[in-house]
Amino acid sequence: MTEIRVLPSRTAYSRPDELGPRILGGEGPYLVGADGTRYLDASCGSGSLIFGHGDERMIDALRAQSRKLTLFPSRHFSSEIVERYARALLDFGPPSMSRAITFSSGSDAVEAAIKLALQHHFAAKRPQRRKILGRNASYHGNTIAGLGAGGFVARRKPYEDVLAPCTKASHAHCAACEFGLQAQICALECAQSVEDTILEEGPENVAAVIVEPIVGAALSAAPPDPRYLPRVCEICRHHDILLIADEVMTCFARTGRPFASMHWNVEPDIVICGKAISAGYYPLSALLVNERVVHGPLARDRYFQNGQTFACSPAGAAVGLTVLDRLANGSVAANATRMGELLRGSLRKELPGELINSVRGMGLMVGFDISTSAFKNPQALSPGHYSDRFQRAALKRGLVIYASSGSAGSEEGDHAMLLLPLTISEREVKEATASLVAAANDLLETENK
Repeated sequence: MTEIRVLPSRTAYSRPDELGPRILGGEGPYLVGADGTRYLDASCGSGSLIFGHGDERMIDALRAQSRKLTLFPSRHFSSEIVERYARALLDFGPPSMSRAITFSSGSDAVEAAIKLALQHHFAAKRPQRRKILGRNASYHGNTIAGLGAGGFVARRKPYEDVLAPCTKASHAHCAACEFGLQAQICALECAQSVEDTILEEGPENVAAVIVEPIVGAALSAAPPDPRYLPRVCEICRHHDILLIADEVMTCFARTGRPFASMHWNVEPDIVICGKAISAGYYPLSALLVNERVVHGPLARDRYFQNGQTFACSPAGAAVGLTVLDRLANGSVAANATRMGELLRGSLRKELPGELINSVRGMGLMVGFDISTSAFKNPQALSPGHYSDRFQRAALKRGLVIYASSGSAGSEEGDHAMLLLPLTISEREVKEATASLVAAANDLLETENK
């Protein structure tokens, strides 16, 4: 009888067909392979590990709380450390936030944010407001609701027929403007697209608009025009629609500010936090909720209908408090700003321009596009083929990058990000630059033989 092999490994990795080198551990900004090879980690758990690997303060905080209490039935009891953490989160966030709710992943928090927006309007006797509006080329997690709200074509594809209908406005990526405009003639058509979409759906039917202030995986660190998010906020306020800011990848100093929306002085109704919220040392996420939502119609209901096993985790609170304590004096955010500027400047100067273009981002969220026109035979075997090849070339040079693909309404388009720890040094930034430049030249040589 022929043996049927379901997986080449005993577990389900992202790439079960190509298991890479085994990782033994991590030290600061480096991953250490079982063979002793050191990799500069510029992926960092999709941007989670803002203090790097093996951080003793984070480990000690989790160990100490684990001896006391890790989980409890939050429906029946309260916890001092969870309440203290919620207060600290609110102090860290935008001034208008008045409630913090913790969960265990960014996807959980996106789901909860959508539910909260729907329940807000239901409590206000507007039950017809059931529509969530997203944007092209966006990503809001891997749940059915998150994929429905997002516009990451490749990740939606296997589930397209079961996703909830969600109308999409245009993205706000100036380097790939959907309207074909240059900066000097931009009239914020991308923001107007949000209002046009609301009007098409009927404002009376729309519960919320969800946006990434800086698009992560779907466009690799694409910031908008500085006028964009304030205008979208105005549009939502005018139509009494909630604005949800998905800051899972952009929160906790990744972009040089506590939250990316703070760069433009925007205060959303709901802010989704994840990844760096725990520095990668515990599965943690949160919602920060604006005062007008908490003290509006929802206040008449007894509670927010959204139970989750690991919500209100004392272990997560202990880890989260340690992160906030380390970010409190602003030095980590300042380093992210300074090192990000150095990294982007170095990449623009040293990378081969025929292959890499549109180096962009804010803080230590740095992205770029990979141009397939640099190759003799630029026929990709599959979407993301060249970003994947570039990622492999970087690994051979000892650098881990976050490769991705796709664009507005399409699987086509190769791009990648560097998401280094926020405590990175100038020497390590130079090392990352040198490795990436070497990988780019390796790829050009290999593909153009």
